Amino acid sequence: MGGSLPSMRFSAIALLVACAGAPPRPAPADPLADLNRTARAAYADARSRASIHAGPVLIVGPAQIALLQGASRAGFELVPPRYSDLKSIAHLALGLHSVFFEADGDPARLAELRAAAARALDALPARGLTPAQLDRQREIIRLSLAVGSARDLPGYERAVAPLLLANALDAAAAEIADLDAAVEAARHTLGPQEFSRLHVIVVGAHMAREGEIAMQYFEKLLGEREGLRLVFAEGLWDEASELQLLATHLLDASASEGFFGDPRRMHRDLLSDAAAQVLATRR
Repeated sequence: MGGSLPSMRFSAIALLVACAGAPPRPAPADPLADLNRTARAAYADARSRASIHAGPVLIVGPAQIALLQGASRAGFELVPPRYSDLKSIAHLALGLHSVFFEADGDPARLAELRAAAARALDALPARGLTPAQLDRQREIIRLSLAVGSARDLPGYERAVAPLLLANALDAAAAEIADLDAAVEAARHTLGPQEFSRLHVIVVGAHMAREGEIAMQYFEKLLGEREGLRLVFAEGLWDEASELQLLATHLLDASASEGFFGDPRRMHRDLLSDAAAQVLATRR
């Protein structure tokens, strides 16, 4: 009996060491989680097929237009130099507002912005602007250089706003001209039958989504709003993600038509109608 206690203690320690080094037991399988994974795998397979069979795709933005048809690819201009120049001058006003936003204004930042504006002013004559556009940019810069403190900002912004909107009008006309050229080239390349199958992906940022110029253009051209042939890829800057979003739209539209008789039903939260009913009962 006297020799058995150390032996038992040794055996217990050995057992603890063995258990500590053993791999953890797998968690019990969850049949419902497994069902969800299996269904989502089937969805992913179907989305891949949707992408393959989507037909020709026009990807618009952020800096160019690409026409994809099978293995072929064609590129078109979207942001002409004049558009970029008008936008840069308009951003001077935004930069000034930003300097004084929730702050007294960083003198170094303000000086940097003013110096950049002065250099831009000297460069304007060589930028190919029309005489009216050239005069407008000079006036925007002149007004901007006169801002020295936050007290100057309200009067400056009221004075410069009509000039910024005039720049926006010219920039919109330049972009729409590029969209026209790309669409006409796509019509010529694809022919009527394939052009009728064209899907359009417009790439853009969150703040520009409402009223985005290319979305307006293609809604008018295609005669439909976003969801089926037209998709807005918000914040997706790589082509693979943009095409996957299109495939998601196509697959969800097919499921929506099958289940609900409405191809757009799954382009909004499936719980949206139910949520409205539940919330309507609350005071």
